[in-house]
Amino acid sequence: MEGPLLVASNHIALFDPPYLGACLLREACFVAKKELFGLAPFGAMIKAFNAIPIRRGGWDSAVFRQVRQRLDDGWAVIMFPEGTRSRGRGFLPPKPGVGMIARQAGVPVLPAYISGTDQDLIKLLSREVPLTAAFGPAMTSAEVMAYDDNKAGYQKLSRAIMDRIIQLSPKR
Repeated sequence: MEGPLLVASNHIALFDPPYLGACLLREACFVAKKELFGLAPFGAMIKAFNAIPIRRGGWDSAVFRQVRQRLDDGWAVIMFPEGTRSRGRGFLPPKPGVGMIARQAGVPVLPAYISGTDQDLIKLLSREVPLTAAFGPAMTSAEVMAYDDNKAGYQKLSRAIMDRIIQLSPKR
């Protein structure tokens, strides 16, 4: 419940970050594509929910520094290894970014699996479809640091994190 933590989850809908954040029972921040911050009033809302904008399609050193600073300050940071919403197409291959941040920060990684958030708003509000979140067990700092500190190591770590997320799914 305290200290730096990287939370890695599957990603199926826009509602995932606030839902996952509410399930954590501690304050968290999350990484969101930069384009979302330009949508009024949505951009203001996600900024209020501690979102960190990321430029997609390449390396973004500014977001890496912000995420590292939040982790150094003891925050929980939510990331989505798939890099985008899968939109019900199963699991997408993980990007190396989550592995790189976890490895370079040397923090524990808590895998999470969420379902139900990809329904339309009426179903979500009527509670017609259950929302679920499953967590852990966490990958320890020692497990994270066992991966090589290079691109191949980051990709392997991202894959290991994604495998742990998949293991939490009842549909594996």
